[in-house]
Amino acid sequence: MKDQYKLHRDALIDNLDPLEMKSFFDQVTGMLSIEKDQVSLEDLSQQFQNIPGECAYITDYKTKQLLFKKGFETLLGYKDEEVDFDFVFQGYHHEDAVIVSQVIKAVIASAVNSVTSDPDLHLSMTYRRKRKDGSYIHILSQSSVFELDTRGNLLKSFTRLTDVSYLNISTPVSWSIRSNNIDDHFIQSKISKIFENPFTKREIDIIKEIQIGGSNREIAERLNLSHHTIATHRKNILRKSNCNSILDLLLYCKQFRLI
Repeated sequence: MKDQYKLHRDALIDNLDPLEMKSFFDQVTGMLSIEKDQVSLEDLSQQFQNIPGECAYITDYKTKQLLFKKGFETLLGYKDEEVDFDFVFQGYHHEDAVIVSQVIKAVIASAVNSVTSDPDLHLSMTYRRKRKDGSYIHILSQSSVFELDTRGNLLKSFTRLTDVSYLNISTPVSWSIRSNNIDDHFIQSKISKIFENPFTKREIDIIKEIQIGGSNREIAERLNLSHHTIATHRKNILRKSNCNSILDLLLYCKQFRLI
């Protein structure tokens, strides 16, 4: 049962282009049942306090609709009526889009094809999102279960988006997951399929030493190598990662969980 679940889950993600969302959600709809009584949405608009710099929506994965949406104009410049199901899964910064899409697909593929019910599933992500005026803001996205179907799979989720640009976050994309069925390792494996580790084991060791700090000579002494070897490795590491500084390199490695 568990192996079959993994095969179905992986097939939902691995057979698609990393940025392809429509075909992914077309498959998702066929995996969900709707025999359960619908959760009332009548009072939700009043319950959600619209705060400047925030918006919220409820996604129905069976019907591919937004059942509730509020606050998009103050956050992204779009009127709520302009926003639909497809809208909320696009508009990511081009440098963030592949990672964000893969994280979302990995979580949803697991949640709509669950081994066990996961009512406490919660996904938090930060990424850059395009506003209607063409500018980008850094978003904190927090999604949780709103309703499960009769088989315990994710049917609807509630998402709150918050502008966190004021925090000057250094890492463009980050995520954390709370789940009975999904872990960071699984999500990272789906990202690693696209962003292969460009470094050798020795280079990873040197990057870890760079993270600790010290000159080439100090790192060389810790690794029992010559400082000329360390200097050569540094140049190769920056070239492979297309980074211009050690700070950029460490952010790159943290983003892709290489260290």
